[in-house]
Amino acid sequence: MNLNECVDVALNRLDAGLRESFASAPRQVLEGELGFTVQEAFHLMTRFKGASCDGASFLDDRVILYAPTDNSKRENFTLAHELGHWLVAESEEAVDWIGDQPDSDFAREAVCDAIAQQLLLSDAAVSRVINGGPVRAQHVLELSAVSEASRPVCAIALAKRLPGLGAVVIIDRASGKVTVASVSPDPEHGWPAVYPWPGQDVPPGHPFGVTQPSSMTRKSFWRMPWDSSADFYIDAIVDGPRIIAIFSDIDVWAAEKLHIDRPREFDSRPELTVHCCGVSVSTRGYPCSTCNQPYCPTCGRCKCERRAAREVPCGGDCFQSFLPHLLVDGLCEECRP
Repeated sequence: MNLNECVDVALNRLDAGLRESFASAPRQVLEGELGFTVQEAFHLMTRFKGASCDGASFLDDRVILYAPTDNSKRENFTLAHELGHWLVAESEEAVDWIGDQPDSDFAREAVCDAIAQQLLLSDAAVSRVINGGPVRAQHVLELSAVSEASRPVCAIALAKRLPGLGAVVIIDRASGKVTVASVSPDPEHGWPAVYPWPGQDVPPGHPFGVTQPSSMTRKSFWRMPWDSSADFYIDAIVDGPRIIAIFSDIDVWAAEKLHIDRPREFDSRPELTVHCCGVSVSTRGYPCSTCNQPYCPTCGRCKCERRAAREVPCGGDCFQSFLPHLLVDGLCEECRP
C-alpha cells in the first residue's frame, strides 16, 4: 500500500453521498450527518510540529475545533483535514499502514491532507471546469468559485491534469515570491532541473516582475537561484494581490507560431519520499550517508538531524544529549541516583 491507496481506503469509510455533500457544505455535514460538534477556537494558531494548522479534533467525543478565517476557504480545508483523522482511525488498514511508516505522525498528517483535498475537490468538479480544454490560469479561480476549496487546493488538483511537464503557480505580487507551486513532472524523464518552487523570487527581467500584465499567454523563462534557466509556455492572470500561472513544457494554448525549444535538462538525482514538516513529499537528492534518509526540502534536515534537534542535554555529569522521553527529572539512566 502507498499513500494514495491509504487515502482511498480511509475515504471508503464515508458514504459516496456524504462525500459529495461535504464538498459543498463541510460544517453542515459534520454536524448534521456525522454527529460532530464543531466549534470555533481562535487560540488555534499553531499546528502539529510547527507546520501551519488551524484545527484540532477529539475523536472519542466527536468534537472538532477550528480557527475561523475571514474571507477565506482555508477553514474548510481544516475541517476536512480533521474529518480525515476520524476516517483514518475508523480504518484498520489505514492505521496499520501509517504505523509501519518511518515517521507515523508525519505520515498520518500527510494522509489527512490528501483526504481533505479529495473531499473538497472531486474529479468530476475539476473535469466540469476544464470542460475538455487545456488547463488555464483562469480555471484556478473558476474551480475555487464553484467549490469550497481554496486556491492552493485548486492549484494542486489542476496540476494533475497537465498533459506533461508543467506546474500551477501562485505568486505574491507585493513580495515577488512564489507562494504555491504544484509541479507535474515529465511522464518519461521525471523531475526537471528548472522549476518554480515556493520561496523563490521572480527572476529579474521576467514579465511577472516587469509589467505584471492582467493576463498573458506566451513563451517565457524561469531561472533557479543558482542561475540555471529554462523556457516554458505560460498562461497567467492577475488575481488581486497575486499572479496565478500555468507553466507548460508543451504549447497547449497555441501561444507561439514558431516552436524552437532548447533541449530541457532533467534532474538525474534519485527521487525519494520524505515524511517531514507535516507532509509526505517526493524530493530529488542524495540521501544522508549516516541514516540513508532524504533531506526535507522545507527544513533541510535528514532523519538523524531531526532526531538530534529534538534531543536535550542531560542535567547530570555525562555531558550527553538524549530524546526527552529518556530523561527523568532531567537525568539520563546513568546519571539518575
